[in-house]
Order: sequence, then structure tokens, then C-alpha cells
Amino acid sequence: MPSDFDVFLSYHWRDHTQVEALARRLREQKLSVFLDRWYLTPGQSWLKELEATLARCRAVAVCIGQGEMGPWQQREQYLALERQVATERRGQRFPVIPILLPGAEPPLGFLSQLTWVDFRARVDDPVLLDILVRAVHGEPPGPDAQDRVRDTLATICPYRGLLYFREEDAPFFFGRAETITQLVSAVQHHSLVAVVGASGSGKSSVVRAGLVPELRKSPDRVWEVATIVPTDRPIHALAAVLMPLLEPDISETDRLIETNKLAEALHQQRVKVREVVDRVLVKQPGTDRLLLIVDQWEELFTLCQDDVTRRCFIDNLLEATATARVSVVLTLRGDFSAAQLPIIDRCPTAFKGLR
Repeated sequence: MPSDFDVFLSYHWRDHTQVEALARRLREQKLSVFLDRWYLTPGQSWLKELEATLARCRAVAVCIGQGEMGPWQQREQYLALERQVATERRGQRFPVIPILLPGAEPPLGFLSQLTWVDFRARVDDPVLLDILVRAVHGEPPGPDAQDRVRDTLATICPYRGLLYFREEDAPFFFGRAETITQLVSAVQHHSLVAVVGASGSGKSSVVRAGLVPELRKSPDRVWEVATIVPTDRPIHALAAVLMPLLEPDISETDRLIETNKLAEALHQQRVKVREVVDRVLVKQPGTDRLLLIVDQWEELFTLCQDDVTRRCFIDNLLEATATARVSVVLTLRGDFSAAQLPIIDRCPTAFKGLR
């Protein structure tokens, strides 16, 4: 592997095709590009290799596609922004460049970055490619390109309305400092925590944009994070978020196949969640614990109609929190009583009445 690169491309696996095409165009511009699938060695610790490589790159481009950023990408983003801050304190520059792919919703956490590259309308725009190349070299965009960047920033609204704040929106999430502090303490001391409040009270936001960024900053423990919404197939939803952590280097087709296999094995109790968590952490040396967020817990009762599936899901999580290095945080609407959802009685800490 080369000792350094001009630019490190951070992306979600589902955007691989578009990002690899972009990487090839950057190579044509005589840039040395790090794309994980070009260089990472199968069977080695991806996390350590990624962190070491990112530390040697001259710039990082964070490619944002449709949907939220993935767990690996979130880590890369934090490492990049931390390095940027440290570099600027020394009076130097380390470019971190947000790249918007088709369908992307701009993350608020990057609003402080001077150069954005918006490929949402056209991924092969030569003017935008020139903006990106200049940004990688630490050069300001030309006058025409500056107008394009300003146009992109003008489309971004820091107010999420009825949408929840995501982890990548954390710098614009305010007003919950005390709750976040209490929630962080609860998660550090208990393996099962519930956040209970009325619909629209901000439960999802306080967990995703409040708790998670604070845990990532912790110097004492390195967290991996996975978030699920139960839907009508909670075990499949759980398998879908665990599989990318368990097998990060398989193709999208294989991922779908293996997700279905894992869901079936969990449902038939041939495999336990605690066993999957143990394997995930073994394959990520340096990661201490998994945070599993179950957002909208009430869907287990409103959407899932199979009592056996529901009980299997709940029992697996309870067993995992008792025996594995995993913490579960669930969010729950306050109008669902403890009598309907008995797991609340087993939560050592429940934040009730969130307003």
C-alpha cells in the first residue's frame, strides 16, 4: 500500500458504484486516491488499516448519498474532523470536503466547511470535478466555482422541522444538554436504557444527535453504533444492521443473502445476538462496545403481529445486554404503558416524560 494519498474517499457501501467512478475520474486528474476496496487486505483489521491510512492522507472527501451515513463512515468523519481541528491549531490546513451524491440530504455537521461539491444533479460535471481537485490541493475555487458552492450552501436549512436530527447534524442540535449528560451517564453505567416521551418530543434526535456524538468523543471507550427501527420484521431489521458490521467486505448481493440467513438463524435460535456482537467486536480490534439503538420500540407491538417473533427479538436483546459487550437504548412513545410493554420494567434507567 502506498505510504500516503492525496485524498481519502469516505462513503457508504451502498454508494460504491458512484464513488468508484468518481475515484477513477480523480485518478485521471493525476491524484492518488484511497478507495478502501482498492487497497484493503481481506482478512486484516479494516478499522486499524482505515485509521492508519486516513492519518496519512492529505485530504478527506466525505461522499454523502441517499439515506444516513453508515457506521464506518461516521467513524471516518470523526477522525477526519478531529485531524482537521488539530492541524488548524498548528496553523496548517487539512481539507475535509463534503461531496453530495444524487439523492443526498446535506448533513448539517459540515456547514463549517468552506468547499462543498454538489454532484446531486450531475455526477460527471467537469466544473464540479475541478472544484474538487482544487479543494484536495488546498486551493480555493475560482470565481465561477465559488458561485456554485454558495448556491449549494443556500439550499441547506439548519432546521429539520418534523424530521429527527441525525448524528451528522449534531453541531446544530441544541437545547438538550442536561438530558444528554444524564443519558450518557446512564448508558455508561447500564446496558439497557429507555427514552420515553410523547410523539414528536425529540426522542430520536436526543439519542442520534445527542447521545451518540458524545459517546464517540469518549477517551475511555471506543463505541460501534447500530440503529434499527423494528418495522413488521424486527429480527430481519436487526440482522440487516448487524451484517455490515459482521461482514463489511462482501458484495451487496451477498449482503442481502447473508442478511436473510442471519435473520432465519436468529429466529430459529441457532444463533444468538450476543454471539454476533462478540464476533463483530473480535473483527474490530480496538472497539470496546456496541451501542444498539432501537428507535420506535412501539413498532414491535403496532406493526409486528407475530408473538413468537416479538418474544424472540426481546429475549435476544435482554440476553445480549446481560452477557455481551452491548448496550441497548430504546425510544418509546409515552402513550404505550408499561403494562403493554413489559421490557420497560426491566430497564434500570428510563427517561420518562421527555418534552
